[in-house]
Amino acid sequence: MRNTTKRILIVDENDACRESLGVSIKGLGYEVFEAATGPEAIDKASSMHPDLIMMDLRLPGMNGDEATVRLKRNRSTRNIPVVISTACNVGDRVDCALTAGAEEILYKPFHLTMLRDVLRTYLLA
Repeated sequence: MRNTTKRILIVDENDACRESLGVSIKGLGYEVFEAATGPEAIDKASSMHPDLIMMDLRLPGMNGDEATVRLKRNRSTRNIPVVISTACNVGDRVDCALTAGAEEILYKPFHLTMLRDVLRTYLLA
């Protein structure tokens, strides 16, 4: 029998934010992987092909909007939904990520019910 657990890549430079979001997502029944930088997110997405990426905008090495642009330009990762999760509205970066193909923006902190609804929207099998 094939494992149908959906895989989510959480990209955030803040260890506590990644861990907290990961606990919430695991509690909803999903498998979680983590990255702390933009380049690491691109490498992991390219190698593991998660079902969804939760991407912060402020990342070392490459901001989340630029990482989203690169993921959406890459043939092997362009169809992976990217949901931006950010603590503040950094206008141009938000606009760039949405223009690149990010599905939506979630502003931190978000409630578990909102997270669950967003995940269901993009991960329905």
